Amino acid sequence: MKQIKPFRIYLLIAVFAGLFLNSCNENDTPEPTSYENYISTELKSELTSQQAITNFIKVAPEAVALSALVRFDVEVRKITYKTIFKEKNIQASGLVCFPKTAGNYPIISFQNGTNTLNSEAPSENSGNDMFAIMESLTAMGFIVVIPDYIGFGVSASLPHPYLDAKSSTQSILDMIRATKEYSTDDKVLAKATKDLFIFGYSQGGWATMQLQKTIEKDYSTEFNLVASSCGAGPYSIEYMNKYIVDKPIYPMPYFLAYLLNSYVTIGSFTNPLINAELTTQMATFLTPEYRAGYATDAKYAGVRSAFLSNSITAWKAKTPMKLFHGANDDLIPPGISSKMLADISRLSFGIV
Repeated sequence: MKQIKPFRIYLLIAVFAGLFLNSCNENDTPEPTSYENYISTELKSELTSQQAITNFIKVAPEAVALSALVRFDVEVRKITYKTIFKEKNIQASGLVCFPKTAGNYPIISFQNGTNTLNSEAPSENSGNDMFAIMESLTAMGFIVVIPDYIGFGVSASLPHPYLDAKSSTQSILDMIRATKEYSTDDKVLAKATKDLFIFGYSQGGWATMQLQKTIEKDYSTEFNLVASSCGAGPYSIEYMNKYIVDKPIYPMPYFLAYLLNSYVTIGSFTNPLINAELTTQMATFLTPEYRAGYATDAKYAGVRSAFLSNSITAWKAKTPMKLFHGANDDLIPPGISSKMLADISRLSFGIV
């Protein structure tokens, strides 16, 4: 997708999250022990609290007002952990950032937007401005987790299961678990609490909302989910498909190509829906048969099923949630967030 830089939104989200809590009043891989998810870490970089302030001000000068909240030096690590993909055990990775001061800290998990290059994955490009901001949040008294997603980092040999709800949620949860396991070692000063904040943008907004729904349904005793913020996510794949098919021109055709290739790769369906040429002209990009029959033709039943199963349906949310979306977004339409907001609000008065 187009590289959108919503840095100021992220800063506001960070401050919003901070209001909910009172945070804490070489290779350092722990000694071998029995871990369910954790495998190893590798030191990537270190930040002083002053460098964290500088990172904030670099992208939003008014963030100087946040200086009083920045109290800790930070270490940034690449973490490798165990997870499951297509019913098989695999290794995945991401960045995890710890305050360098002893104490108990809540976790923030940041889900990044659509990426197609391994060189741009968090653990491969930790100095990227976006990730530097996320790393700097650690200095406010959080342990920050930034998943690479399957298909990037140590799992780069695997296909990325783009917008696949099951594997996305599983891998993120397992990274959070691995981070908590690592923090129990005596050599690690920063200890993770059960408190969890989650946020993300674009693909990460979708992943964040999927994560919230899954935690509330199945893992509420394992994680104390405090708040979430979801930005411009393609929450309904069905909505996105119709939006793209109905437009004569869609500026980022690889969104649909990436999505369809992902679902074909993981075995959701096999029907060819797109032509070989990657063009913004939808009449040329999509096959005439698909444009005419995607909603009702029996041969596209597998496609419709995949779109439905990976879309997020509204539920009675229990955790405070914020939704953000740019009014002029022509890649993921604002209406998708408006509809989700209305649907969840009807079921969860006062939460969203």
